[in-house]
Amino acid sequence: MSKLLVISAFALVAACLSPAEPAHVSQAPFACNLKAFTPDQRVRWRQLIERVTSAVTEARELKDGYALRINTSHAPLVEVAGWVDLERRCCPFFDFQMDVHGEDGSLWLSLKGRDGVKDFINADFSLLHEKLQKH
Repeated sequence: MSKLLVISAFALVAACLSPAEPAHVSQAPFACNLKAFTPDQRVRWRQLIERVTSAVTEARELKDGYALRINTSHAPLVEVAGWVDLERRCCPFFDFQMDVHGEDGSLWLSLKGRDGVKDFINADFSLLHEKLQKH
């Protein structure tokens, strides 16, 4: 292999590994875009949000949102993940984290994001109000 080819390969790898200039990312507004769903997805989203929120057994306040303990006998992991998949389509400003604990089988779903997201959760998730007030 020629030295030029080896140097070119190293240059290509270095370019791929170098941090790129940060792109300007516009922030999504705090508004749900229900047009992101097909009619069938909207029906499924409503079913899942009711199942997931009704399965919340505990809420912990985070600095940028809430962590919700989900009773997986009422809303199995696959349904929680299905709701997250749909919710992020209409509300891209949310950050989700799912923690599944093997020992006790508990599932914690964190719903958080940038400044203002926590206030949005408090205003928009009426199904969670009672549970969020208990924390």
